[in-house]
Amino acid sequence: MQESSRKVRFSHIGISLAESETIYGILNGTFHVLEEDQEIFFTDAGVAGSIKFSFPYPFSDPFFDLFSEGWYQIKHVLKDMKRRRNKDLEVQFYFDGLLRDEGVVHFGLIFQLKNLNQHEFEMAIEKIEYQVDTITMELFKKREGGPTSTYAYNAAKRRWIRQNEPDETCAGGNVKHEC
Repeated sequence: MQESSRKVRFSHIGISLAESETIYGILNGTFHVLEEDQEIFFTDAGVAGSIKFSFPYPFSDPFFDLFSEGWYQIKHVLKDMKRRRNKDLEVQFYFDGLLRDEGVVHFGLIFQLKNLNQHEFEMAIEKIEYQVDTITMELFKKREGGPTSTYAYNAAKRRWIRQNEPDETCAGGNVKHEC
């Protein structure tokens, strides 16, 4: 049963029809979905596929409460897709800000998974929903950034790291300016 009229964008490149239908079905169980197949733009032979989710909701516990069963299913499907590929599967989750004092602070909050092996990918995707309090505190403590904050999973540190901060490292462990 769909909970909101706000549309979740689901765009993908390089995934099978069955995979896109499965993900669409999971998302459509809770949200109205706008699907964008961008296969004509797929040119990177080093990537086995790319999936982007754009949720018009703040990154918050109420989001994960609303989408709890669907979130579990999406994680399972993505981990299985990564397992079946020998190349990189890129995944991006976009959220519309954070909750603060019962209101929404709107800005782009992006989580990127790329250049990760199977184990790192699974660890990263399992940790996203548990980052709500940490990221909320971090971003409101030092909210001088632009309209978007991007996080990538750092395998060496085993945690999500904000990418638009100097002296941080990217997913592969490289210094930010080398990414």
